[in-house]
Amino acid sequence: MCRERAAPPFDGLRAAQPSEHARWLAEPDEPALRELLHARYAGSYSYRFLHEPGGASRLWRAGALLSLGEFDAQGTLLWHTGLWCKPGRDSLDSGLSMALPSRRTAMDRSEHERLWSHLLELLKARVGFLHQQTSTLHLMAQRYASRFMRAVPVGLIVDYTEGETLVGVEGSGLPMQALAMTTVLAPLPPRRRFLPAGPWGEWLASILAASGLPGTVELTPLERRPRAGGLVLRPLDWNESLRLERRELVGPAGEGQGAPALPSSRARVDLVHLSMGEPQRVAEATPVLLAAGYLPTSLRPRLDAPDDIVFQHLPAPERAREAVGRARLDGEAARALWSGWVERCARTS
Repeated sequence: MCRERAAPPFDGLRAAQPSEHARWLAEPDEPALRELLHARYAGSYSYRFLHEPGGASRLWRAGALLSLGEFDAQGTLLWHTGLWCKPGRDSLDSGLSMALPSRRTAMDRSEHERLWSHLLELLKARVGFLHQQTSTLHLMAQRYASRFMRAVPVGLIVDYTEGETLVGVEGSGLPMQALAMTTVLAPLPPRRRFLPAGPWGEWLASILAASGLPGTVELTPLERRPRAGGLVLRPLDWNESLRLERRELVGPAGEGQGAPALPSSRARVDLVHLSMGEPQRVAEATPVLLAAGYLPTSLRPRLDAPDDIVFQHLPAPERAREAVGRARLDGEAARALWSGWVERCARTS
């Protein structure tokens, strides 16, 4: 598990090849990964250091990334996916998933099913969740996540990446809207979740109902006037490559207590997590966040703490609606989530 009290999450995972054609990557395979990145992204992938010699190897040695791929007989990497880990987390992140354009792999549907069944069985003893920000530029990424990785939609991130060009994918080059998806690995006890009363709370409640997370939902009336004095936030994550920052709301700022800036001064994608566990905090903080230009965009389940509402700083809701309108979505759940957000965003603007 990525949490400090447990064994490193990748211990034992690489003890055996996970399927007939897939194997774990090691440092000698780094040139093949760079070639695949260039063939798929033409040098535009946001994690620029992965285009450089030693970029992936540093992550592999540090235990921050586990890479899995399929090679042909000539040593060409045809398909790759990655698992990202940060110490202290109850989850892993899935990403860096791509296939070589115009080439078919030897892995058929049944092998992909066996591969993920094997991996998820091993991971559930280590972490509670596998999160991913899934591309909305094409449908196959979402279809793969739901069919093989058992991931469910839990929200969206507006303009998750920018400046990336996917070779052979129509419409790439524009900012990419991400469908936030989560695979629940550990059994979760029923929980009482508090959501803000009104359209946004109803939208979040619909996501919870569709995700199958056990428990009940209560809609909490909001404070009529935003609390003065700001909010106390603490850092959760900073992604330099995407300029994405996650911060966690701790509570209201006391008198004379300095509060972090809203919005973030350094982030392109500015996310604030608000716990669903305390009705008063939801009632007080939601109006402050809305007044500062933050809108609910997703939820983030947690293993040993109440789940979170994720707000994103979107001061121009009309522009955000236009951006997400370019997304391609697979499945009724994703389309309902997306249309529900757009409708509530229209009310906000």
